[in-house]
Amino acid sequence: MLTESYDDALDLMSETVLAAHHSFPALRDTQAFRKFLSTIAIRIQRRKRWRRRLFVPLELASEVVYENTTESSHDLSLLIDALGRLPHAEREAIVLFELSGLSIKEIQEMQGGTVSGVKSRLVRARKRLRHLLVEEPSEQEHVIPLVLRRLELVNVQLQQL
Repeated sequence: MLTESYDDALDLMSETVLAAHHSFPALRDTQAFRKFLSTIAIRIQRRKRWRRRLFVPLELASEVVYENTTESSHDLSLLIDALGRLPHAEREAIVLFELSGLSIKEIQEMQGGTVSGVKSRLVRARKRLRHLLVEEPSEQEHVIPLVLRRLELVNVQLQQL
């Protein structure tokens, strides 16, 4: 069974029919229509499952307590700036691994390449972040360790969800 409830099954069915309608011109063998529909439904359901793992339901997100202070806003802006200065593939890998909690294998499937390639991107991203947040001269050097501690706290809170 692909879905957990009748309503989810109805949603999946309507999304599958819509996707099949858009993809029908690409169907080469009309005898394989049933397999064509099944494949579309399975892929849609996998994508939904994958998205549920990445994004916390809104009901759970309201339970996360976050104290928004000037200091934390500054720390967050430093972190976002540092992440923005990373190359795209490294930024994507570090965010998916550290913040979203995906496994290296899952990241490899999303980004392509090899598992060792993902590991290399993670190592390079950590080194660059360390350089940007700790080793690079900054006017607010006393704030930088707080950014790293808060990143660890956010990671722990996300893992608890």
